[in-house]
Amino acid sequence: MRLLVSSFLIFITFITSAQVGIGGRNNRKHLPLIDFGGRYKMSGWMIEPGITWNSCRLFNPEEEYDDETIKINPGGKLGAYLGIGRYNIFYKGGNVFNYMDYSLGYKMLRGKEKITGAIEAKGKYSHNYLLGNFNINNVIQISDKMFVQNSLGVNLDWRFFTNQEHEHYPNELNMPSNVVANIHYKLGVGFKLNDRIFVIPTIETPILNLYNFEKFKSTWGIFSSRYRPVIFTVRIAWLRPIGKGDCPPVYANPDDKKAQENYQMR
Repeated sequence: MRLLVSSFLIFITFITSAQVGIGGRNNRKHLPLIDFGGRYKMSGWMIEPGITWNSCRLFNPEEEYDDETIKINPGGKLGAYLGIGRYNIFYKGGNVFNYMDYSLGYKMLRGKEKITGAIEAKGKYSHNYLLGNFNINNVIQISDKMFVQNSLGVNLDWRFFTNQEHEHYPNELNMPSNVVANIHYKLGVGFKLNDRIFVIPTIETPILNLYNFEKFKSTWGIFSSRYRPVIFTVRIAWLRPIGKGDCPPVYANPDDKKAQENYQMR
């Protein structure tokens, strides 16, 4: 799983630098990702199924506990994720950020830990959360139907159910509070399937714990270790056609209409 995360990040970085660089040198014009000519609404629904993984440290050095040598071995487990929400595209695409989204979701974070050496102990946990998300998103178009998305957001999670088991632990056990809040970052590669449907595989992780604030940490203390929640989702969003009863877009002058029709996310 660690190799999967690293490979995904390296792949995204390579694609972004290579495609954007080629596009910049050749001044290539891509077809717009979205038709701004008044056929579609600039807000709509999206769903985000996915999985979670509680990542932990790469190496487990030996430690001293009461003059005895032990080794603490944390590990992650797969969990489920599901979100549903809405998006709003900014007027004329904004400057740095192109659209915002907000959603409600369910998240399961699972993991385990084992202590070996002079002391033998083990534990496992499954924490289940209901959460709210808010994100602002930057879109970089790299082909007619492909783009890279960078997102910055906040999440507020409430743990409604916990299944936690442990045996023979020698010290006090850490556990996240029932309510947690984070600033998070998302990185995704999006694909335009047709004129209306967009699919965006995304990886997300916290970059700062707001509550409980822990000296600018972004990992969670569970048992005797710290874990980094990583969320893999596939965002599916679709444009809605303008209906007969909907108001057409209003432009202050003809230049606004022309700019709206010619705009493409970049």
